[in-house]
Amino acid sequence: MPDPSTTRLALYKSKSDGSELVNYTQDIGQNWDKVDAAAGFQAATSSTRPSTPYSGKPIFETDTFYRTLFSNGTSPASASWVEIPNSSATFNNNLKLASGKQVNIGASGSSASYTALLPTATGDYILASRVTADSVSRLTIRADGRLDWSSGAATQDTNLFRDTANVLRTNDSLTVDLNLTVSGNITVAGIGQTLFARKTGDTSRASTTTQADDPHLTVSLTASATYLLYAYLVYQAGTTGDINVGFTIPSGAAGSWQGTGIGRDVVASVGTGGWTVRMNANDVSTTQLRSYGGDTTNQVVQVMGIVRTSSAGAFTVQWAQAAIDATATILRTDSWMQLTRVA
Repeated sequence: MPDPSTTRLALYKSKSDGSELVNYTQDIGQNWDKVDAAAGFQAATSSTRPSTPYSGKPIFETDTFYRTLFSNGTSPASASWVEIPNSSATFNNNLKLASGKQVNIGASGSSASYTALLPTATGDYILASRVTADSVSRLTIRADGRLDWSSGAATQDTNLFRDTANVLRTNDSLTVDLNLTVSGNITVAGIGQTLFARKTGDTSRASTTTQADDPHLTVSLTASATYLLYAYLVYQAGTTGDINVGFTIPSGAAGSWQGTGIGRDVVASVGTGGWTVRMNANDVSTTQLRSYGGDTTNQVVQVMGIVRTSSAGAFTVQWAQAAIDATATILRTDSWMQLTRVA
């Protein structure tokens, strides 16, 4: 009896005690044929895989774009095949990495991540996701971190990206269904924008009725916008000089304003009701001025109104004395003006 055949390729082995003559066909020719057939990956199809593979047997499938597999030697043989990833076929199984290990694409390992990618340009996509039958990726992630979304049927229309240091930006809209908490400041450029100016020091004007822009109370308005106007003007003036208030406006602006303050030439209380009050409605387009009375103490003109712009430009409180007076009219620190965009 010959010695037992080899376990993997079933190569024939003559008796080791030398009692059996060597048969070329059996001992050499057929054995080498088996070795030759087993060298490298054996060609098969997904339905004709070897039925009795040895453990470690490698094959490639000609009907699945050359998917590569090897047998792990378990039983049944049909369940023993383990897929090997390659660049020709679509990998059809899960790929497991041990904890702490990485997938590196064009990059060296990094202790900070499980996947390290090194594309050649910031606009390269490192991830794209779509649902079956989609014509456009629903989500893409670029190398620079930009996220873009689509419906899957049209060009991507929503994004989120880094604008500058510590700033995230989207070119689109954002809806928050619950609460939004902001610890810092909110800056709005469109509807809802609030423009605010405050006097940081007193300004005195004496012996002049020539209107001039206030050095502090000015803001820049946007073209084709509508603003609500509010102002709180604290002043002190002699009973002769008083104060004349108006506004410098952008070219083509329209609207109206009303200032509430003591009437001019009123220097004491009238009857039991207090001061006489002036409340004229004024047209901003004609840069109308309104005069308010002076007193030895600080007085206030409260302004409210509406401004509509056709072109961009500065909107500035303009003021002077109502009559020449050597006693200065003073517009006080912390007077303020606010315009809120509503359209």
